[in-house]
Amino acid sequence: MGLGDVHDLPLADGTADRARTDRVLQHVADPARALREIHRALRPGGRLVIGEPDWDTLAVDHPDSDLSRAYTRYVTDEVIRNARIGRQLPRLATDAGFAVPTVIPITPVFRGTQAADKILGLERTTRRATAGGYLTEEAAGRWLDHLRTGPFLAAVTFYVIVAES
Repeated sequence: MGLGDVHDLPLADGTADRARTDRVLQHVADPARALREIHRALRPGGRLVIGEPDWDTLAVDHPDSDLSRAYTRYVTDEVIRNARIGRQLPRLATDAGFAVPTVIPITPVFRGTQAADKILGLERTTRRATAGGYLTEEAAGRWLDHLRTGPFLAAVTFYVIVAES
């Protein structure tokens, strides 16, 4: 299997039975075009399953809620290209020609900073948010100190949709 472009699939019209994307559309240049292309490649009655987070729902508990909001704002404004794609999936899939009978919200909750850091990149993203002017050095220090010493809780909503061509 080689590399491909989801905007231009190397498949004839209506030749695929199933398609699946998992945390892909948040990064592509044009999610609507990608969904139209998947729809083109699927046979009538074909099924698409998509899973994407909605980074605007990222909630990290901190005594200073303004710091949490600044962190989430940085993630949605600067880090993830299509940060709100999760909530947009039903509309975008419908606009691409799909029927969307199923939308499943999943909200993973992180209670440990190590697990959360692996998924959310808390340390790395905080450094980038500081460099980008979303957090001051002092605020970033307070943010990270609290996240390290706990108690810790973070959550983000992940949407799974089942679409039919």
